[in-house]
Amino acid sequence: MNKVHTETIGECWTNSIKLIMNNGNEYFDEDVKIKEILGLSIQIDNPQMNDNIINEFGDSIVINRTLEKFSKGVVMSDRPFTYGQRIYDKEGIDQFEWLVDRLKVKKESKSSTISLLTTGSKSANLPCLTTIDAKIRENKLVLQFFFRSQNIFGRQYANLLALVKLQKNLAHRCSVEIGSIQGYVASAHIYEYDYKEALDICMNRKVSIQDKYYDFGPKSIRK
Repeated sequence: MNKVHTETIGECWTNSIKLIMNNGNEYFDEDVKIKEILGLSIQIDNPQMNDNIINEFGDSIVINRTLEKFSKGVVMSDRPFTYGQRIYDKEGIDQFEWLVDRLKVKKESKSSTISLLTTGSKSANLPCLTTIDAKIRENKLVLQFFFRSQNIFGRQYANLLALVKLQKNLAHRCSVEIGSIQGYVASAHIYEYDYKEALDICMNRKVSIQDKYYDFGPKSIRK
């Protein structure tokens, strides 16, 4: 089992990078080489929005855009959908409020789970994050997730920040504290164009991160 278990988001991100760079197998995403691990389990015991490692190394543009993509009522002209649309207005259903109602009716619920997939969709653009689950245990809200695919170097830290923000909002609505955040990534990968900076992270060297996905990613998404 490939597992990363840390206290903070930043530690999870750097440890995930090291795991993939050291143990990943090389494949291709269209015309771009990747290092990939199939099946990465993640647990973060003390997730916080203010994270020293992310503050130092994270790309603020990626962070702000990801937080926006998870927000209610946001439409992005360059995206076919946002996570916010799938969470707050999926086929006319506010799934966040559905989670709140379900947890308030039955605090110990095992079925407060939402899907961000549209059944039968033939679109080339499917959400990477497909499932979000909430459990209240020992008066703390534990958030769990499933990613079918995650760009670990370029996106994981921002995805986790957005999920922790969602977790905090849900815990507040349910009048409980936040607990751990846990999840599973089916394809945890790093693109070849990020190898150098990923190796710098592995060697604890200073690195300046800039998002390159739309310039150097798979040919179908390049600008």
